[in-house]
Amino acid sequence: MIQFHKSELMRFNYKNYVVSFVILFFSIGFVGCTGLTTAEGWGSPLIHDSTLIAATMDDQIIFLNLDDGSAIANHIDIRYSENEMKRAIYGQPVSSPIYYDGSNELFEELIFVATYNGWLHAILDFSENDYEIIESEKITDSQIIGGILTFDNKIYLGTTDGEDGELYSFQISLKTNDRGNPEVSFEDDWSMKFDGGIWSTPFFYNNDLILTTLDGYVHSVDLEGNLNWSKKFDSAISSSPLVINQQVLFGGFDSTFYSLDFDTGEINWTFDEAENWYWATPVESNGIIFAPSLDGNIYALDIDSGRKKWEIQTGDAIVGSPVIINDLIVSGSKDGSIYVAEVKSGEILGQCNIDEKIESDIIADPDSSGVIYFSARDHSFRALKIKSNGNPDEYWEAPYFSDKLKDDKLAQPNDWAPNC
Repeated sequence: MIQFHKSELMRFNYKNYVVSFVILFFSIGFVGCTGLTTAEGWGSPLIHDSTLIAATMDDQIIFLNLDDGSAIANHIDIRYSENEMKRAIYGQPVSSPIYYDGSNELFEELIFVATYNGWLHAILDFSENDYEIIESEKITDSQIIGGILTFDNKIYLGTTDGEDGELYSFQISLKTNDRGNPEVSFEDDWSMKFDGGIWSTPFFYNNDLILTTLDGYVHSVDLEGNLNWSKKFDSAISSSPLVINQQVLFGGFDSTFYSLDFDTGEINWTFDEAENWYWATPVESNGIIFAPSLDGNIYALDIDSGRKKWEIQTGDAIVGSPVIINDLIVSGSKDGSIYVAEVKSGEILGQCNIDEKIESDIIADPDSSGVIYFSARDHSFRALKIKSNGNPDEYWEAPYFSDKLKDDKLAQPNDWAPNC
């Protein structure tokens, strides 16, 4: 695990710091044993009705049964030819009800996906076993690393082209075509340029957008594209913020976790005990903020004061966000394990080592008590059942391996052995 202490980080010239970080990230993430490769995302899956929808590391959108992990529909190829660059996806697919143009009628069967190389897709859920891309538009020549935010028939997303970034707003137009099927287009609404790249997903709160940028700023922007305030910090920020109780909550590359006032951007409190950067979005439960760090720890902080209540130690960096299930917090780690701890005390009650790096968010099915879903770097999507005592068990008979779709291999191999 790569670690930089705060004293070392603060000596960096900012521009060199960001450029060095981007080179480091792309070198580690995208260079294999055969040389330079293209981006491979680790986007988190989406639960849509009774289906798990996910972007794979193999240029696909897949649709899995929540209960057994089997494919319920044909996968969608995002790359249209072998000569085309991989269209990696880092952000989570988004499902959002959309109004038909000029109508109060809502349509709830659309899923939106943005790809690393600047494309925005609309996928239509025709039926449980039939999903199709009905619109694809190249919206930018920059890269999309953060996720999509949808609200009131609009899409908001950020881009980066290295040192600079841009926040976009698109109006979603939804009509019915001559065959009676929905027809979607993305119409330019507004955009705002920033001096730092945007790797985060904007957060919507009280009719404003909160976003972070790699030049060390947090920005508040209204829904018309007007800047409310900006707050500068001494290091880059890639973490997507959480806004709750009028507080903007996030961590930076200076290993410090911050609470800002939502209306002004002024600092409420800071927590500086971490030994590495913050990447994942924090989560909240009952007045406690859970802040995952690349130092391998989750810090439980009082939302009003930032005082540490406890910390969970894992064996490697935590890249994805944990999830709260009842009185338990469940997190993945790059050490290859899922950790289950008690929310009140931080005591680790259960652990499952799948021996593969886990970098996606952990998501839970609200309609199925104790079931979590996540992806791993071996191209797998997995489901675990978290018992009330914290013990994790395999929920599917086998994971779904997206790379096994090639060469007539089974997506769920019969020779797989359970890890939990």
